[in-house]
Amino acid sequence: MDIKTPRNVYLSAFYKRSFAYHTVKNRMPVILTQIIDSISRTKEDIVQEFGKGSHEDLKKAISELAKLKYEIQTNKPLTKLVSKDSDIKIYNEFLEKQASQEGEATHFNTIFLLSECYMYRRIKESFVLTDTLKEFDYFRSFKKELFVSCQKALKIWCDYNVELFHKSFEENWAGYEDKLHGLIKVDLWGNKNDLSLTLGRVGDMSHSHDADALEHFILVDDSKKFLKDLVEISVLHGHEYIDIVLDNAGYELLTDLCLMTAFTIFFRKQGDPCQSRFKVRFHVKSIPWYLSDVMEYDFNWMLEQIASNEDANISSVGKKWQDFIRDGTWEVMPHPFWTYPCEYNMMPDYAPDLFELLSKSAMVIFKGDLNYRKIFGEKNWDPTTSPKIALQGLELRLLAIRTIKADIVCGLQPGIAERCEKEDAKWMENGDYGVIQYVLAKQH
Repeated sequence: MDIKTPRNVYLSAFYKRSFAYHTVKNRMPVILTQIIDSISRTKEDIVQEFGKGSHEDLKKAISELAKLKYEIQTNKPLTKLVSKDSDIKIYNEFLEKQASQEGEATHFNTIFLLSECYMYRRIKESFVLTDTLKEFDYFRSFKKELFVSCQKALKIWCDYNVELFHKSFEENWAGYEDKLHGLIKVDLWGNKNDLSLTLGRVGDMSHSHDADALEHFILVDDSKKFLKDLVEISVLHGHEYIDIVLDNAGYELLTDLCLMTAFTIFFRKQGDPCQSRFKVRFHVKSIPWYLSDVMEYDFNWMLEQIASNEDANISSVGKKWQDFIRDGTWEVMPHPFWTYPCEYNMMPDYAPDLFELLSKSAMVIFKGDLNYRKIFGEKNWDPTTSPKIALQGLELRLLAIRTIKADIVCGLQPGIAERCEKEDAKWMENGDYGVIQYVLAKQH
């Protein structure tokens, strides 16, 4: 239909004046083309890594990707997946459920979340069904390029972290609060560097640390309330962990690491300056996802690159972060749930182990647009809708840090969305506006 997405309905490419329609029609085929081109350019390196048999497997995978591109462009049904991986049953159940409720799912006529996740899962399936390329990360070159692009920012933030590591161990919360507030804003704008938004194009990250210049574009900033409650939680309630659900590799991961370093250092146990009140769990994808999403390999690889840097400050920060991993202060946790095609209020049913873990956390920080869509139900809410309503029953203490790249936002004050519409007709698509939203949907 040639209309905008109606209020309070699921996002879908069925509505031609929506970002979902633009994504399915234009962006998703381009992404598939980018993957095919990348594989074709680097096929000799891939064959060298995975053996001679991978040459034919690459041809098979490229053929499957081209087939998927054609299916999207011609609005074919979403066919069931056939590999033996543990999440296949869940994907096929979603397809069956959609067919029973709304009719057979096609790329333009189903929930946007399902259509988009299905494409990325089909890409993985194209390689899983080969003999030699089951573990091949076809996005790794993109993610490494993201890291290379942020070397100026890496120097700036590692110098900053060296200062943090050498702070006195005396309590000075007033000063810490200002620094943490600033780092949260930097972490927000780090989320703008998303290859699924730029269709694989890596830009200049050298300006991304100037958060103060972007203050006008933060539509909700609950940082101070979040920090106030976090102090109370750490002192009175004894929660041991902060969880952060990561989004993009490269510059955004760097800003995530800087923020978690500050939490680790500023929240020290009284009388024991070597121990933090909080341990940090970094939640990562278990399969390649959305071009630049972080997997465990990407996390560890980035720390290795930083630790081996010729610059003494950069190297010392990388080694300190590796120490945090080794001594258990930090932990990297992959889980298949993060790539399921479902909203997070379904977590108790589809990943009860993960939900129990996060329920005991002091705070769960969700990074990025896809996490936001899954937290708040993938619906075109009225922008003033209360975040607690949009959670649709998800009970977690959470902070959502996200630049806006899809037609969903909640918790805005009246008039803010109208102001943004006047400033930029594509304000919900281009990632220029952001939110830092704290929702206490579970008590201490």
